[in-house]
Amino acid sequence: MKVGVINLNSGNLLSVVSALKRIGHEVQVIDKPAVDFDALVMPGQGRFAFVANQLNQNNWRSFITEWIHKDKKFIGICVGMQLLFESSEEDKGAVGLAVLKGKITKLQHPKTPMVGWAKLSGNDDFLNQQYVYFVNSYAVSDSEYCIAKVDYGNSFCAAVQKNNLYAFQFHPEKSGDYGLELLQHCLGE
Repeated sequence: MKVGVINLNSGNLLSVVSALKRIGHEVQVIDKPAVDFDALVMPGQGRFAFVANQLNQNNWRSFITEWIHKDKKFIGICVGMQLLFESSEEDKGAVGLAVLKGKITKLQHPKTPMVGWAKLSGNDDFLNQQYVYFVNSYAVSDSEYCIAKVDYGNSFCAAVQKNNLYAFQFHPEKSGDYGLELLQHCLGE
């Protein structure tokens, strides 16, 4: 499978590319929209507003929205998940892709930011009771498409799925063998 990793200048590209190559995919980092891919991955680290602004560069915003509406395979990771929603408390004027309804909020963690491993509580056996790696201070508390939650101070949505769209607040590329299996599962292999 040919996978495009979207470069929004928000870091985390190398670990995502490495993980996708480890599970046997042809991977290319892309700076401009291109349709010759079987799947797209949007990683992200950092502030919501910075990455949202990067979506406006090279027409990413309309391209990604159209890609998802055509039900093509898409994975969002960390801020890449947050940007699928409408807005964020982190940067009140910034606008997400609004592919999913909801607002990203600051989490009431025992320690901020949340860094480390936590156990998922999922709606299906593939996600339920799995340990994954988080680095975050913001997330969506719930969504009609939430397929896994995590408790860390408060409960929040850790994963969403809508048809061929998957997104994770955690980092599957940093979640060991399980994270690699999850990426492969999402890509339909």
